[in-house]
Amino acid sequence: MSLKAAVIGLGNISGAHIKGWQGTDGVELIAGADVRQEAADRVKEAHGIATYTDWRAMLDEQRPDIVSICTPPAFHREAAVEALDRGMHVMCEKPMAATVADAEAMTAATEGAAAIMMVAFCHRFHGTAMKAKQLIDDGILGKPVYFRGAFTGKADMVGNHRAQMSLAGGGSLMDNGSHAADLYQFLLGKVANVSCRAGTFLQDLETDDVAVMIFEGENGCFGEIITGYSMPGDFTQWRIVGEKGVLEIVDYFSGPVRFTSAETGEATDYEADNSETRFDRQFRHFVECVKAGTQPISNAQTALHTQRIIDAAYRAAEAKGIAI
Repeated sequence: MSLKAAVIGLGNISGAHIKGWQGTDGVELIAGADVRQEAADRVKEAHGIATYTDWRAMLDEQRPDIVSICTPPAFHREAAVEALDRGMHVMCEKPMAATVADAEAMTAATEGAAAIMMVAFCHRFHGTAMKAKQLIDDGILGKPVYFRGAFTGKADMVGNHRAQMSLAGGGSLMDNGSHAADLYQFLLGKVANVSCRAGTFLQDLETDDVAVMIFEGENGCFGEIITGYSMPGDFTQWRIVGEKGVLEIVDYFSGPVRFTSAETGEATDYEADNSETRFDRQFRHFVECVKAGTQPISNAQTALHTQRIIDAAYRAAEAKGIAI
């Protein structure tokens, strides 16, 4: 018997969820909901599924097994907690919520629940990230010393929900910075403390369009994360320095993952498995966890820690450091 899936929030990212459920064996996409009638109508016409402007009515009438939450972060808590209380499994978009308090409430709702929740930090399932994880776990770096993740670009966010603090909880740091912080957690462990600068430079936003976070991992590794909506040019970079050498992702979307030995100076390229997209892997992994009754690798606890990292970074940014 197929698992029935429904989607709450039919904006841009919902397309990945619609495609994800349609392409995952053992799942049938049955419905979607959005407060905007035009969005509901568009999805109904494109995919031939039932659509609603009231997501509670959708849950009442359709009774899905799985609920994807693709709304702006400020609305994640309400939908996630209710779906979990109804015994429905939840795939919630990242960031987990707009605030730590909301993320904590969502985490509490998973405790003792019959259903599971995954937070869609899809970059854990990137072929290049998975190859880097494998190499690190195999000990290629030895003791990690320094991590650098630059997740930047130039994108007009005026009019986007990410421009509004009340909807998104933050800008580039909340959006792409949460991905980067989660990737550090995936690859190397938890972050212990942070310093940060975040500001609005070139766009008329309530939120930040450029941010730089410096941190220390629980393992002692120093780290740097750079994010931005207002940074032209190719400025994406993933590099980890360890006692045995340097590991870097040459091209984030295709690879290879390159290790340069500290002892010999020789560089070795390791090809990543790009036979599937990160979304394909993410949705399949979630369904496997639902069927097995196990926790996904990106779950309430890992996502809550990432939420706390970003919250601490914003508070550090407000403090402005020590004046000279």
